[in-house]
Amino acid sequence: MTVWDRTTTSPITLEGQNIEKVDKFQYLGNYLSENGDVEVDIRARLGKASSVFQRLRPIWKCSTVKKDVKLRLYSSIVVPTGIYASETWKTTNKINKMIDVFHRRCLRSILGISWRDHITNDEVMAQAEQIALHDTVATRRRRFVGQILRLPTTRPASLALEWIPEDCRRRVGRPRRTWQDTLKEDLDTLGVDWSDARDTANDRARWRQLVARCSAQNGRN
Repeated sequence: MTVWDRTTTSPITLEGQNIEKVDKFQYLGNYLSENGDVEVDIRARLGKASSVFQRLRPIWKCSTVKKDVKLRLYSSIVVPTGIYASETWKTTNKINKMIDVFHRRCLRSILGISWRDHITNDEVMAQAEQIALHDTVATRRRRFVGQILRLPTTRPASLALEWIPEDCRRRVGRPRRTWQDTLKEDLDTLGVDWSDARDTANDRARWRQLVARCSAQNGRN
């Protein structure tokens, strides 16, 4: 079988059949793109969450259902749909804005707040007693990182933390941000040096405390 990279022009064949070359494809519910652009998957996820949200609109509009019940339903059904597998998302300002805008739009709809009411985003979050969705994603990712760091160093997921492609050529222009960059930022936020990361993660109680402390700080923002 042909080993394919971006310079390969010959088709990949499997059992005599040519495999179609595509820019992205869906695998186990996630979208994988040729250039590793996670935004493709995030847009698809938010699209699915928006569809779920719309199907529940009769509940959001029902005056006999209490606000706290609506918010619990939203947090237990819509949010998990939108941030499924978010532990593997890299972080950028654009991505954070994308998921936070979706989150606030849903909360405004549940609370019956129109843009014409001139209520700020901070007031909306306070009324809903919610934190920014990108902070929720960050907490999930930091817990996930602890699990990966505790794996044996021979496991593929553990090796991926420091993996650099062979014969990797630096692309022209600004380097593309990676999940490893997000990992390093998370460790800085937790106050953990990379050299001590695995030892710290192996102390499960300490790692949970570090993650919880960051989550509490996010809740106060």
